[in-house]
Amino acid sequence: MKTPFIKVINVIGNKHAKVTIIENQTVIEKRIILKDELISALRNQNDAQINTQINSGKYLKNTFLEVGNQKDYLRYFCSPIFYSDKIFDIIDVLDFRYLNMNLEKKSEPTFSLELENFLIEKRNLEINNSFDFFVRLYQHIESKKQFIEHHPRLGNIKTRFELKIRDLVDDLIYFKSKVILITEMAGQGKTNFLCDFVENFLLKKNVLNVFLTGIEIKSDDIRQSIIKRIFPDDGNITFSDILDVAEKICKEKNEFFVIIIDGINENYNTKIFSNSLELFISDMQKYEFVKIVLSCRSEYYKDNFVNLENSTFSNALTVIDSLMKRNLDGKILEKFFNNYIDHFNISYRYINEDVKGQLLSNFLLFRIFCETYENNDLDVIDNIYKEELFNNYYLKKTTEINNRLNNSNGSNLISSIDIKNFIKKAVKKMIEKKQYTNIVLDEILDSRDDKELYVRFLDENILIKRDLIEYGNSIFGSSEVVNFTFDEFRDFLISDFLINDVFVNSKEDFTNFLLNEVKKDSPLMEGCSTFLFYKSRKTTDADLKSIISAQIWFKDVFAKCIFNIKDDDISEEDKNTLKELLSDVSIQKKKIILNLINNGNVKNLNIDFLFDSLLDMNEDEYRLNFSENFGTSSYRYNKIDQDDILSFLTEKLYSGWVNTENRHKLFELLIYMFLNDRNYAVKELFEKYYFQNIEIATLKLRKVMNAKNEVLKNEINKFIQRYGISL
Repeated sequence: MKTPFIKVINVIGNKHAKVTIIENQTVIEKRIILKDELISALRNQNDAQINTQINSGKYLKNTFLEVGNQKDYLRYFCSPIFYSDKIFDIIDVLDFRYLNMNLEKKSEPTFSLELENFLIEKRNLEINNSFDFFVRLYQHIESKKQFIEHHPRLGNIKTRFELKIRDLVDDLIYFKSKVILITEMAGQGKTNFLCDFVENFLLKKNVLNVFLTGIEIKSDDIRQSIIKRIFPDDGNITFSDILDVAEKICKEKNEFFVIIIDGINENYNTKIFSNSLELFISDMQKYEFVKIVLSCRSEYYKDNFVNLENSTFSNALTVIDSLMKRNLDGKILEKFFNNYIDHFNISYRYINEDVKGQLLSNFLLFRIFCETYENNDLDVIDNIYKEELFNNYYLKKTTEINNRLNNSNGSNLISSIDIKNFIKKAVKKMIEKKQYTNIVLDEILDSRDDKELYVRFLDENILIKRDLIEYGNSIFGSSEVVNFTFDEFRDFLISDFLINDVFVNSKEDFTNFLLNEVKKDSPLMEGCSTFLFYKSRKTTDADLKSIISAQIWFKDVFAKCIFNIKDDDISEEDKNTLKELLSDVSIQKKKIILNLINNGNVKNLNIDFLFDSLLDMNEDEYRLNFSENFGTSSYRYNKIDQDDILSFLTEKLYSGWVNTENRHKLFELLIYMFLNDRNYAVKELFEKYYFQNIEIATLKLRKVMNAKNEVLKNEINKFIQRYGISL
C-alpha cells in the first residue's frame, strides 16, 4: 500500500493546526488538535464554567469546608496512581502484632496482608494497567477483612482489627472506580463541592478535565455538547479527535481525563438524557484513561437515572449519597459562619449569640440572610427580623432571576418570563386547593412554550424547587410538582397573598381561611400566624387588624413575636397589651420574662417594663404569673432556671462587672424573686450585693416597697429587719 504524503501547511501559534494529505492526486485538509491547544481550551472551559457558577450564586468561593471524606474520595478517584503511595503508606503502619499473639495462643496461623506482589507491580503502575491493579488490590484487602470478620476463634477482638482494614477497603473503592455519582438533596452544596474540587484540586494539579452541567447538554448528543463547550467556534473537530489527544497527554502524565457533569437532573429531557448518558458512559469504558463524575438530586436520581446502577458498567460505578456531615462541632461552625460572612462582605460590630445559633442551625436561612445583606454594614445584629429579611430577599432575588433569564440565559432560550407572577400563581393555587405542597407544575404555567425556562429557574434557585411525586401503582407514573424549599418562606408568601389579595377581594373568605386553615395542627399555623401578626402591624385597615387580633392564636403569637419588633416601633398600645398578657394565666410567661430581663439596652420592652408590671400585680397575679415560672436545676421543666441566674450573678458580683445601671438592675431582679421557691439562696446573694452597693441597693428596695403585693412587701421587711437595714 502506498503511504500518503503528509505535510503540515498551516500552524498559527498553538491553534488551528491542519495537515494536508495527498493521496492519488487528492488533496485533503484535516483539522488536528495540538496537545497545548487542548490543554488551553480545557482550562478556558473550566474557568468559564466556574465563573458561570459564581455569577449564578451556586459557587461561593472560599466557603467550602472539608469536614468529611468525600473530597479525599474524589481525589483518589481522579488521581489514583498519584495517591497509590498514600494507600501503601497507610498499609505500612497497620499493626497486627496483638492479633497474631492471640492467634498463636490459639495455635492458629498468623495473619498477614501479603502484599509483596502488589508492591512489585506498583513500581510499573500506569494508566493502562491501573484499573486491573486496583480492582485486584481491593478484592485482596476485602478478603483479608472478611477473614478477620468471620474468624471463628477471635472473639471480641475481631472488631478492633476489622475496623483497621475497613477504612482501607472504603478508600480502595474509589481507586478502582471509573464512574462516580454524587446524590444529595436540593440545596446541600453539590455544585459548590464540585466547583471547589475542580478549582482547588484538578486545575491546580493540572489534571485534564472538562466541567459541564446537565442543563447545557443536548439530551440526545452528549459528545457534540462537550465539543461545543471545549471548542465553541470550531465545527471541524470530532469527539474522537479530542480523545486521541487527551489520551496522549494522560499517558505522558500518568493522569486521567475526567469528564464532570454537574446536575444531570437539570437536563430538560431527563428521560432521553438518562438513556443517552448510559450509552455514553458505557462507550467510555473502553477508554482506559477516561473517568466520569456525575451529580444528581437524590429524588430525581431515583426516578430518572437509576438505570445507571443496572448498566453494563455498574461494577465500575460508585455512589456518594451524602455531602453534608451532620452535627458539626463548634469550631467548624464558627469557621463556616466566618467564611460566609466574609464571602458576602457583611460587616458588623456585634452579633447576639442566640441569633448566630439560629442562623447556623438552618443553613438555608443563613444563606438567605447573607444574600440579602450582601455588602452591608449591619452594626449590631440582635435579631433576624424574618419578615423584613424575607421581603428584601424576595424582591432582590426575583429581580436578579428575571434579569438573568430574560437577558443572558446561556441556553439559547429567549423569552420574557416573570418569576414573581409564577411564584404568585403557585401560592394562589396552594390557597385555592388548601394544599401547601406538591402543586402540579403544569397547572401554574400560562403556556408550555416557556416551560423549559421555568424548569431552569426551578433547578437553579433556592426559593422554590421542582420535585417528582409518585402515583403509586397508577399507569400515569410520576408527576412534576412545585414546592418551596423553606416552609417559613412559603408561609411568608401565603400570608402576604392572604392580606393583599384574598382580604382585598373578600373579607369573608379571608376570615374563613384563617379560621379553617391557620389553626392548631395545621401546617400553616406556626408560620402564617407569625407573619400575619407582623404584616397586620403595618396596615392602617382597622377591619384587617380586628380580624387578625380576634384569632384564638393571637395572644400567644403577640407574646412571642413582639420581641422581634424593632424597639423603636413599639407603641403604647403594644406595651399595654403585653402588660395585660403578663397578668393572663393562660399565657406562657417563661420567654416573656426572659426577654424582658435580657432587654436591658432598649427603651421600651426592657427589664424596667417587667418591674413596673410586677409592681402593679396583686398577690395571686404575682404568684401565678411570675414566682411560679421559676424552677431549680433539679426541677425546671418549662421554667426559668433560678440556679442558673444565681450562679451567673454570684460569679459577676466581685469581678468588677457590676459597673452600669443595667447590670445593677439584674441584681434588683433578686428582690422580685424573694417569693420564689427556695428563696433563701436569692436573699443570701442580694444581701452580699447590698453590702457591696449600699446606696444603690437601698434605692431599689425603696422602689419595690411601693408594690401592690403585700406579701412581697412583708418579705422585704423581714429581710431588712434581719440585716439591720434602714430604708
